[in-house]
Parts: sequence; C-alpha cells; structure tokens
Amino acid sequence: MKITPLEIRQKTFEKTLRGYDKDEVNGFLLTLSQEWERSQDELKEMRVKMEASEREVAKLREVESSLFRT
Repeated sequence: MKITPLEIRQKTFEKTLRGYDKDEVNGFLLTLSQEWERSQDELKEMRVKMEASEREVAKLREVESSLFRT
C-alpha cells in the first residue's frame, strides 16, 4: 500500500473524550509527511543515479569486450 505525503497531511482521527492532543497529532503527521516526501525524493534520485551507473557499466563492458577481441 503506497501512502503519499498528501494522504498523511490530510489524515483525520475521530475525537474522543480522552483522546490524543490534536495539535500534537497534527504536528507529528506534518513532520512525518515531510520526512516521507524527502525519502521519496531521495529514492527517485538514487534510482536515476543507479540507471546512469547501469548504462555506464554496459558501455564499459562493450569497450572491454571490444578490447578482448582486438
């Protein structure tokens, strides 16, 4: 199940007589959503770097193969 930062920010809880402090819960959800968003951005960046590295490896393997044939 994928959860987006927006879903975390928009999450609501039912009110009860002796429930949690609303401001504390909202603050935590905001912090959590920001951290989640940062993690997703970092993951995207790492995937881009990994794909570039894989392309570079493939190119170097072609060069290596060419050198062995020579």
